[in-house]
Amino acid sequence: MRHISLYLFLLMLLAGCSVDKSAEEFADSLDVEDGYISIAHLRKMVGDRTVNFEQDLVIGGYVTTSDREGNFYRTFCIDDGTAGVEIMAGMYDLHRIYPEGYYVTVRLNGCSAGVQNGVLQVGIRAAAYSNYPTDYFHSRVLIDRHLTRYDLISPVAPIPLRVEQLAQDYCGRLVNVPSLKLVVAPEGGIWSGYCTFADENGHRVAVYCSPYADYAQQEVPTDRVSITGILQRGEVDGEEMYILKMRYESDCGIYN
Repeated sequence: MRHISLYLFLLMLLAGCSVDKSAEEFADSLDVEDGYISIAHLRKMVGDRTVNFEQDLVIGGYVTTSDREGNFYRTFCIDDGTAGVEIMAGMYDLHRIYPEGYYVTVRLNGCSAGVQNGVLQVGIRAAAYSNYPTDYFHSRVLIDRHLTRYDLISPVAPIPLRVEQLAQDYCGRLVNVPSLKLVVAPEGGIWSGYCTFADENGHRVAVYCSPYADYAQQEVPTDRVSITGILQRGEVDGEEMYILKMRYESDCGIYN
């Protein structure tokens, strides 16, 4: 018999899902008992180090990102309501395989986990010479061994936060920051690279756009805006600050 805490967790999980599948059936499909842990628990286990897992532990969450416009590259993020994690999937067109809002589980046995730019990442063990905590899954066979997508759909709403409320615990999660005004942009006033925004009180946050993103050459709005993205933390122009990584150009909207 499945552990009662897991059953209750899955029952609550499915309460908001529009699929005809019971919590008990879903628990049976996972084939786990006490090995199911929250992403927040995993983050505490990892701390500031890299952990190579040999235990039969499983995490799960709803997909919060998309590589459809090219700002995410071979990775996607999931969130279980306690924390977020970036999966080093190592494949292209992930929005077709793991669409936003779908529930994905990750079997950690044989995986590595570490933190990059404030974000918890799960992949395979990185080479000894690598400067990164984890590496990409190298094949579809390997990723299918560790990841399972379920037809459980519940889009994750961004967490509303003002700049001064941004904190390490939110890194890797989808957040929305309102009332921002552009203060520094790359040459030409386009998205490509790092843009810096400030709120009415001068609190600053950066926004990152890959030069390969579909909207990289589009002009950055100079109106006051509201921006949604995955929260990171890193150095921008010599200053440590929080960074938003948007999924789409439409993640930046005019703030009213």
